[in-house]
Amino acid sequence: MPAPPVRLLTSARSTGPGTRDTEAAPLHLSCLLLVTDEHGTILGIDLLMDGVQESAGRGSGTENLVPRAYALLCHSMACPMGSGDPRKPRQLTVGDAQLHRELESLVPRLGVKLAKTPMRTWGPRPGFTFASLRARTCHVCHRHSFEVKLTPCPQCNAVLYCGEACLRADWRRCPDDVSHRFWCPRLAAFMERAGELATLPFTYTAEVTSETFNKEAFLASRGLTRGYWTQISMLIPGPGTPRHPRGSTPFLSLLLNGDPYQLLQGYGPALMPPVPLEPPRCLFGSWQDYYSWRGLSLDSPMAVLLTYPLTVYYVITHLVPQSFPELNIQNKQSLKIHVVEAGKEFDLVMVFWELLVLLPHVALELQFVGDGLPPESDQQHFTLQRDGPEVSVRPGSGVSARLSCGTKEKGSRRDLQIKVSARPYHLLQGPKPDLVIGFNSGFGLKDTWLSSLPRLQSLRVPAFFTESSEYGCVMDDQTMAVATGGGTSPPQPNPFRSPFRLRAADNCMPWYCNAFIFHLVYKPPQGSGARTAPGPGAPAPTPAAPPAPARRRRGEKKPGRGARRRR
Repeated sequence: MPAPPVRLLTSARSTGPGTRDTEAAPLHLSCLLLVTDEHGTILGIDLLMDGVQESAGRGSGTENLVPRAYALLCHSMACPMGSGDPRKPRQLTVGDAQLHRELESLVPRLGVKLAKTPMRTWGPRPGFTFASLRARTCHVCHRHSFEVKLTPCPQCNAVLYCGEACLRADWRRCPDDVSHRFWCPRLAAFMERAGELATLPFTYTAEVTSETFNKEAFLASRGLTRGYWTQISMLIPGPGTPRHPRGSTPFLSLLLNGDPYQLLQGYGPALMPPVPLEPPRCLFGSWQDYYSWRGLSLDSPMAVLLTYPLTVYYVITHLVPQSFPELNIQNKQSLKIHVVEAGKEFDLVMVFWELLVLLPHVALELQFVGDGLPPESDQQHFTLQRDGPEVSVRPGSGVSARLSCGTKEKGSRRDLQIKVSARPYHLLQGPKPDLVIGFNSGFGLKDTWLSSLPRLQSLRVPAFFTESSEYGCVMDDQTMAVATGGGTSPPQPNPFRSPFRLRAADNCMPWYCNAFIFHLVYKPPQGSGARTAPGPGAPAPTPAAPPAPARRRRGEKKPGRGARRRR
């Protein structure tokens, strides 16, 4: 049966010197070829790369473009990307006038009619999405969705398979606890919470929590294509946008402007309103309460970035008092927090400024630790202060910045100190923190956790972690048991999770950044609890510990001298 018309689209584009800095020389994209149907669904894609920018011009590359375009069209008809069955279009429309002329004698060989004129405007229809480029894979054989049709397990609707053979192979996998027979009922229970995770107060909730969510189109339609927004999508900053490579202290130029929210803005009106004059009078437990106090519209997507500081706030104000009331954390005037295995949250570090707005009477120190951090940022630190517009740089001690947010705090100064340690957590030296936090931890995905978790076990400090799914929480609990003999608390949904649903490769489970929170449950110390109660053991040697009786004999403490003589 003949298929709808097909379009062949071309674009000449070369990446200039403004691309992200890397050690290797950048590759230049001289041309992009796309074959789509009339709805914009991609059937085939080809990239023409060139190492020399001058050779990427349209005039020099058209003769080489014709055989590539013809071959791509043949391949797209035989194996259409993301569509499965071969197809033969009724008509082909070309998006480039010169390529249209070159293909006039070739396309009829395929039994396809070429449109009389090329397309007047370049580009796919609105149906084209970045999500359509994210091919899914079979959980067993890893064949892509543009090769075969993938269907979920009929019982749990969670895991994708290319056919009955792969489903049976996964069902009978050994050992039993890795087989789909074991996981199927558990995954079905996880899938039942999809509606709960998608219950959010925002006006755009239905769009961003759907399985077909097109994140890049959502951000582009709102002008969110620069600053921190490019860290969470496939979009790249436009020409003229300042770039801040990781590890180069990208905050100083922004601090000079006195605006900690500059990297959170898009093209358009300011997204963050001025800081409220009065501090919070109650503790926030939902996005709606926080948005209302902060003056944010429920149409604002700022929750996507603010999920990190609001999660820290929720741990401090709700979870630690519930699970560790003996710490009396809410009455502390200063807190030292370690952010372990830090990654993306370090790239968004200025969002943590919001903690000073939420907790104005607490001096906070955030130390980002992880071997994934830029090595050149190791041992860097700087201080953000809310009581002045001055900025000063002190060699050897990082950056000290004083920012003005439109209001002046009354009372004593409260700072936010940011420190960086580009090393695994078990190699970190220094004083014990009050709290440890990790975002989207994935204990089983990185070997350093097998050393970092025992280190946390020895410190025995409250340690809270987020995960993007319940499945991740289960795997983290198993890893904690293997590494330390301990475990994790039952995970609970994070009210300050990101509203953007994440797309997985081989399953349909609901994944969200910082979706669930749990804390570590340490293995009880061996023996009589000397590690948890060092007090009784330490004073014992102190009466005989000072081996300096001669000094006392020369002193004026005569009763002590007489007591020793009687002994």
